[in-house]
Amino acid sequence: MSKLKEVILYILEKSPKGRTRVDLSKLVYYSDTVYFQRHSELITGSRYLHLEDSPQAFGFIEIIAELLELKEIIIQPKIEQAKMFGFTIHSIAPKPNSLSKEEIRIINKVLNAFPGAIRDENRQYPNLYESYVITPVYEEILISTERVNTKIHFTKKKSLLSLSGKLFRVLFEE
Repeated sequence: MSKLKEVILYILEKSPKGRTRVDLSKLVYYSDTVYFQRHSELITGSRYLHLEDSPQAFGFIEIIAELLELKEIIIQPKIEQAKMFGFTIHSIAPKPNSLSKEEIRIINKVLNAFPGAIRDENRQYPNLYESYVITPVYEEILISTERVNTKIHFTKKKSLLSLSGKLFRVLFEE
């Protein structure tokens, strides 16, 4: 089984409410690039394309179609009042995988950062989001140590922080 397929299945197994195609694609991208920041290699070994709505691994759609045909996933309509109609992808049954403990740890870290729908990923992973955004649409997102490991520095104002019973206004750089 390919690593991309294993990562997709693992994310779906850990998402009881399912994931949209866009969210699933972003979670795979962030899992891969966070792992890359620490180990200089990707979990899936995939290349990524900048689509209008998300970064997407080459072969992502083919794997979703294959998993659907093998009845390992289902796609259900998602209807919410006052929102546009969509679909969510769900895992049918847990499958054994060959992901390492470190790969699973990184994927879980990304899943914990986005427990629901992915909103404001610029806040969680600004340098990885920047790498995706600066790539022109329909071009390959370059994942290299020069691009992914760069940090975006900005100053964020924090509210009052209590230290040793005293209140301090804190400014820090991320």
